[in-house]
Amino acid sequence: MLRAADRLKGMGIGSLFLALFGGLWMVAALNTLSWVWLVACDFVPASLLAVRAISMIVSSHELAALEPEPSPSEQQRARRMGRRFGLVVAVEFGLIALAANLLAARGQAAWTLAAIAFIVGVHFIPLARIYRFRLYYWTGAVELALCALISALMRQRIQMADPLFGLAMGVSLWVTVVFVLAQGGRLFAIARAEAAAPKS
Repeated sequence: MLRAADRLKGMGIGSLFLALFGGLWMVAALNTLSWVWLVACDFVPASLLAVRAISMIVSSHELAALEPEPSPSEQQRARRMGRRFGLVVAVEFGLIALAANLLAARGQAAWTLAAIAFIVGVHFIPLARIYRFRLYYWTGAVELALCALISALMRQRIQMADPLFGLAMGVSLWVTVVFVLAQGGRLFAIARAEAAAPKS
């Protein structure tokens, strides 16, 4: 098990990336609307979530100062998790590039965003295993279910479905961030109280 400070830092970094990528998906959802909608429904929420995620990262440094130095085994475990995370992300982007090229070559480029959404949904499954974070299982499952539903309903006019995929993915990522930030807040409060408590 990682130290509370390391877990909090990981949750903050993860929340930051999910908030920003959720914003990118919302651009696809709102691409036919005016810039006012983009600011109100995309930039503002993404920025607020990102600021809160950065605050959590800062809190993790505060918590780390109250905890003992990580042991060699903890450092090794953290490096191993980092390598596994890097591998998952590399495979994810590789699959996205492969899917985009194959769909373009077959004249099915309209399915590109759908394919990306499916790949992003799938990538949460190994992340949940790496970080032992059950919430990511739910995120992946919800995204895959929504993508399957949208694909089934819009398969005859998939070129019009990009805003739906953008909305489904953007909202699901932002909801995940809200839950992660809430869990991180509780983790910080408990860990700080335990670190500050007098040792018997």
